[in-house]
Amino acid sequence: MIEKHVFNERLKRLEPIDKKCYYCAEQDCESMNDCYFVPLFKEQDRTNIVVYRSVKFKKIMVGIPRCKTCLGIHQSLGNKAKLYSLGIAVGIFGSAYCIFDLFGTIMGAVVGMIAGSICWLPIKNRLIDKAGILNLEEGAQTNDTVQSFVIAGWSFSQPAA
Repeated sequence: MIEKHVFNERLKRLEPIDKKCYYCAEQDCESMNDCYFVPLFKEQDRTNIVVYRSVKFKKIMVGIPRCKTCLGIHQSLGNKAKLYSLGIAVGIFGSAYCIFDLFGTIMGAVVGMIAGSICWLPIKNRLIDKAGILNLEEGAQTNDTVQSFVIAGWSFSQPAA
């Protein structure tokens, strides 16, 4: 399962041995800090009593090699997507302000914030796809090591009580 990674005991994460960028498949990863580390979770124990619930789980960070160029693309296009989402939120708020009374304006602000928050990730992923590289989620889901962890019962989402 971890033949392509080395476990870093100090940082408690699996670091990739291969240096080829997984997102563009063209350049090499220069620094371990450029890699994307996806968190994976595995439930160990769950307690469900009428008045008490708890869940114990393991967490591991699995590194996916990423070059400086892809790191820059992921960061810059993520920021660009935030600006687009902010524009959507302001547009909805502005429309509500011009059309409705105070209550409608407040509702417009709430709807604008929700719409901007919801739109951010799809906008970011579309911009990254247009750049010709994998987005963070696609890279994590298609990585061989991550897939072997998922097959072994690990999950992308943290267990909740």
